[in-house]
Amino acid sequence: GRTLTCYGGGVVRVRPDGSDIEMYVHGLRNIYDVAIDPRMNMFTRGNTNDGGGWNIRFIHEIQTGEYGYPVLFKRFTNEIIPALVDVGGGSGTGSMFFSEPGWPARYTNVPMMCDWGRQQLFIHRVTPDGASFTQEEEAFIACTKISDVDCDASGQLYLGSFNSGYTGGDGGFVARVVPKDWTYKAIPDLQKASPVELAALHASPSAKLRLAAQQALLENPKGKTAEKSLYEMAADKSALHDSRVAAVFTLKQLVGVESHKVLLKLSQDASIREHALRAIADRASQLEGVSPDAFVAALKDNNPRVQVVAAVALGRLGDASAAPSLLAVTPVPDVAPSEAKVASYEGYRSGIVEGSAIRLVDFDVRKLKDLYLLIGEGDNGKGTDHGSWFEPVLVKNDGSELKLSELPWVSAKGGWGKTLVNKACTGAALQREDGKPVAFGIGSHAPSVIHYKLPPGVVRFKASVGNSKGGGGAMEFFVNGTGLLPGATKANAAGPHATPNAAIILPHVAVNALVALDAAEACLAAIDGPNRAGALWALQSMYSDRTVDGLIEKLESASDAKTRQDVAKALVRLIHHEKPYEGDTWWGTRPDTRGPFYYPTTWTRSDAIKAALVKAYEAGDDAMRNVIATYTEKDRAPIAGLNKESAAAPPAKKKQPKVNLNKITNADGQVGKMGLEDVLIALNEVKGDPSRGKGLFTQQGCIACHTLDKTETPKGPYMGQVGAIMNREQIAMAILRPNAEISQGFKTVMITMNDGQVHVGFVTERLNDQVEIRDIAGQVTRLRPEDIKTEVLLEKSMMPEGLANGMSLEDFVSLVKFLESKKK
Repeated sequence: GRTLTCYGGGVVRVRPDGSDIEMYVHGLRNIYDVAIDPRMNMFTRGNTNDGGGWNIRFIHEIQTGEYGYPVLFKRFTNEIIPALVDVGGGSGTGSMFFSEPGWPARYTNVPMMCDWGRQQLFIHRVTPDGASFTQEEEAFIACTKISDVDCDASGQLYLGSFNSGYTGGDGGFVARVVPKDWTYKAIPDLQKASPVELAALHASPSAKLRLAAQQALLENPKGKTAEKSLYEMAADKSALHDSRVAAVFTLKQLVGVESHKVLLKLSQDASIREHALRAIADRASQLEGVSPDAFVAALKDNNPRVQVVAAVALGRLGDASAAPSLLAVTPVPDVAPSEAKVASYEGYRSGIVEGSAIRLVDFDVRKLKDLYLLIGEGDNGKGTDHGSWFEPVLVKNDGSELKLSELPWVSAKGGWGKTLVNKACTGAALQREDGKPVAFGIGSHAPSVIHYKLPPGVVRFKASVGNSKGGGGAMEFFVNGTGLLPGATKANAAGPHATPNAAIILPHVAVNALVALDAAEACLAAIDGPNRAGALWALQSMYSDRTVDGLIEKLESASDAKTRQDVAKALVRLIHHEKPYEGDTWWGTRPDTRGPFYYPTTWTRSDAIKAALVKAYEAGDDAMRNVIATYTEKDRAPIAGLNKESAAAPPAKKKQPKVNLNKITNADGQVGKMGLEDVLIALNEVKGDPSRGKGLFTQQGCIACHTLDKTETPKGPYMGQVGAIMNREQIAMAILRPNAEISQGFKTVMITMNDGQVHVGFVTERLNDQVEIRDIAGQVTRLRPEDIKTEVLLEKSMMPEGLANGMSLEDFVSLVKFLESKKK
């Protein structure tokens, strides 16, 4: 009978019989699966298609954690647990923590993550970092449209391919993967094993077998006869640690509250304390009579993982007497202990550039070996963050200039869109937003980072920076030799929502525990002490009369100006809360990322809070007025009467209805403005006219690289029978995302000859004495095999993205339906 609401993605936890449902974590983007390791660490890989700076993030989930999607990760990052890394675009699907014997050590005890968009199974190598981890991503197995990964207890790995599209279709397979020289080893018949034998199987190095034995034991009518065996294994310091953890949780599930006494005894052992304490508070329906004492003591443990488990548990126990102890661990350390921060920011920083503004860059690079060009998001709630480096040059010590557009980069990562030479990130011609001419340049989409190796003799970097035409977003441009943003720790422009910060975890979960306890009295009392920041962080999420009345009293009576300012910030946040979900709201595929709420909604105390803030504004000094004005704007909580800018009433909340295709069908450029799913859905809703397709095929330039008739000289993939091998959606995908699936036989090859000549194109014939390669223009070159030095298969298609961005939906659907009709 319990109901949960989740704006944005998350993880819900529920028992197999439907009981004890609860929100485990919140603020994720389209996760399809969770990977849980033998020590109860959970990992996910997100999805992306909505823009707004939200790419794929690999995340370690901490129970009760808030990860920010979609309303906190851009402008309120101090309130979230950041991801371990931002890896750019893609589509995370199935996942699993792989921990099986019989594999090389390098390929076991790792989270494995499928990415359907990148067609790859990834490994993330995680390294302990306080209460969390740091990671390194590694491509493991390429697999067409990979959707899921699983294994069995003999160590066989299975990959599932969903070789279809958003609207379904045929195709797909399951692949089996094993290491070289692998041999099958059968497992015992678990249905015939005794409870004691099943308990003994917890000692197996196979996570899959341990789980299967645990489940069989819990289902066995005589399972409780194994209680002693499980306890002995959990207490055995010589046993595998993962086996001890499995025994702890089996014991808890097997005998319930009766296990608490022995689990408390086990918690005296530091090596298993984290798991014993967690197991005691694991079941929401089995908490009656559990004392908070052991958990309060554990908040001072030397192990940060034990501290976090204790804070989470205290929030679950419901005993507000623990609030002072929780408040004591809410101060946030200035520097995360595990990451070496950049001591000072040495580089160029543009400040916010938005609209048609242009900034000039002139930066001394004589001390650098590497050059990084970075674009960070400024977020003005408008525009599309299409940043560009106009006419970027490297100046040599003799005064000559090298166009950066002619220098190959080492790597280039961007947000929604691409990083392109002499083009905007959409694929359109590179133009300045202010209309002035551009000779050359590089277009990208924030957040973005481009890495170059500097040639010898270079002394300066010069460029103009700003929005490309059609942009208008607010961005900040950076040039340096580290690839790091100010205060960041990774060579990634994603910002603090994707930079590991283990130090924030304990304060974060402690604050969430205080909110769960509704510990308003303790938090109000702490405002005048050293834990003020944590107290106000918690109070800004406590919607009660006591909270509001207490904060207003502090706003009026506190003698310290800084205290009054901090109280005002918390009151500004309490003006609104999130709108209850009643089935009438939806954000489409590109949600509003301004925050702090998706649908800010007033409540019974909103007017009282506004009145108190107006009074404080009018009676306050410049600092107080600045705080209230700044935070009412940031929190999107305008108050009439504060000042000229905020005098207007807040705009009416707009529902975001389903896109009205009738109004936008014939608008040029509509394809480039819509999300991928929206365009694919429109294929079946917009009529289109296939008879116009041949003209559009020529008009859009398709004819330059493709042919429709077998009598024509072949160039790129032949389109005369494309409808026989691809459905409508697959054709559209091939146009919109050409790198996602390159036609077999038309993968781009780069051949380097012994004399240094390079040929790029498709190999159309390979004989023992001749290799025929055809470039994108259809030009054929015949090479002798003995003259070939190297041959490299390139990952990217020769067809650039964005070719259809300028089309109307009507024209795009007409072109797709025309190609679909080509089946002879």
